[in-house]
Amino acid sequence: MKLTTVTLITFLSALAPSFGNLQASSINNSNSIYLGLESQVRSFDPRNNVDANSQYLESLVHCSLIDFDPGGTTMPSLAIDTPSWSKDGLTMKVKIKDAVKFSDGTTVTAKDVAATYQSLISENLARSGAFRGVKSVSAEGPYTVAFQLNEPDATFESNLVVGILPEKFVKSKKTADKDTPGCGAYVIAEQQIGELTLKRNSQYSLGPKAKMEHILIKVVKSEKTRFAKLRTGELDIVQNTINRDLVKKVEREYPQLTVLRRPALKTTYLGFNMRDSITGNPKVRQAIAKAVERQPIIQHILGGLATPAQTMLPPDSPFYFDGLSKSTLDLAGANKLLDKAGFKKKGRYRFTLSYKTTTNATRINIARAIASQLKKIGIKVKVEPMEWGRFKQDVEKGRVQLWGLTWVGFKDPDIYRYAFASDSTPPNGGNRGWYSNPTLDKLLAEGRQTFNPEERRATYHKVQKILDEDKPYIFLWHEENFAIVNKKVKGFEIYADGRFNALTKASKQ
Repeated sequence: MKLTTVTLITFLSALAPSFGNLQASSINNSNSIYLGLESQVRSFDPRNNVDANSQYLESLVHCSLIDFDPGGTTMPSLAIDTPSWSKDGLTMKVKIKDAVKFSDGTTVTAKDVAATYQSLISENLARSGAFRGVKSVSAEGPYTVAFQLNEPDATFESNLVVGILPEKFVKSKKTADKDTPGCGAYVIAEQQIGELTLKRNSQYSLGPKAKMEHILIKVVKSEKTRFAKLRTGELDIVQNTINRDLVKKVEREYPQLTVLRRPALKTTYLGFNMRDSITGNPKVRQAIAKAVERQPIIQHILGGLATPAQTMLPPDSPFYFDGLSKSTLDLAGANKLLDKAGFKKKGRYRFTLSYKTTTNATRINIARAIASQLKKIGIKVKVEPMEWGRFKQDVEKGRVQLWGLTWVGFKDPDIYRYAFASDSTPPNGGNRGWYSNPTLDKLLAEGRQTFNPEERRATYHKVQKILDEDKPYIFLWHEENFAIVNKKVKGFEIYADGRFNALTKASKQ
């Protein structure tokens, strides 16, 4: 599993920070950017950061061996270059830069890196799951780290994004908090309920120092209030948490604001329960795929901020397979498949399906639109909105027939193993439909252990072809990330995975 899952919960109150109490009146607004979030950060410890907002903060206050560019491609960060591998694929070595400092002025060494990752191996931390295949981590001299794997894993490099902590801190067995030294562009200067103040890290040396002295992160739970604060200038940036219907309104009516867009590492899908007597039938799934029309939903519900999906991977992925037949509306073909499956129409409907979704208004509207489309082929769909906790539990326990969800933040095609391998069902993985295909399992294992890029690409092309035929999911669309930004802010750009790294390059007039 890649380290990019999203759930968002609460800030914890804390004692006064070591940087002193920064009162709002002491902060220069012209040298500060105000970022609005809809929910609060869960953790300050990089080893426990599995929700989006915690990972977004992590990338600002901690440094990691590798990072991702705005498009989601891996690049060295603390590492000097890409890792080197032994011939048997079991040993990976990483050389790190020798002049990087933590915010307390101490030098970042291989011992800090090794201690951080060794704690993920030996302790039961939230991100430990991605490192189960690691046998050991050790420092070889002051600036070289060696990872010993249990088996070859071509995907492993993309996991090296965990923020590095000082060895001394790791050995204390404490959980990192706002005062724990980091090697990122900012430090956490103050924490209040619903608000974080970041201050430029004077020790930062992995690139140019941040342009802005402060970033103020404010939690504003109400969408209407977030939008109002954008209009009045109390917030400078809000990303992905304003109703898409308002985007065109912003472009039309608010000259002080601008809208930025970028294709996101997000794929929304319609899931099927393979253990259900109806949705477990491949002809039923294929028929539904022929009856779902994506473009009207994208246009009228998502405000045009998405592109139709053919596979889980977006078209700009180097592993994307463009040899699949394009999804087109074919009601006649759908009806024939349902007849062949033994569900001949008797009266108005062939059968009834339950479609479970969250209480998010957009997701409910999507479910209702799909339900309306499936009526045309004689399928009655009962839309069942429910709060997130119950919805997640029902999906993972198999108490569903249809459901809608979005895969977010994946950068490696090994996501297919997590989502579809026979041994990756809950609670061990994300195969929530309980799909099983021995041929696919073999290919997924092959892809994970193949280091040659061309051979690996060919393997994942076969994976995508099998999934397109079996349709354990219907991949619906790739949503875009979008941000509404005050025009006084210059140099901010959106990252494909939603992170706010560009805040280090942003300025304010």
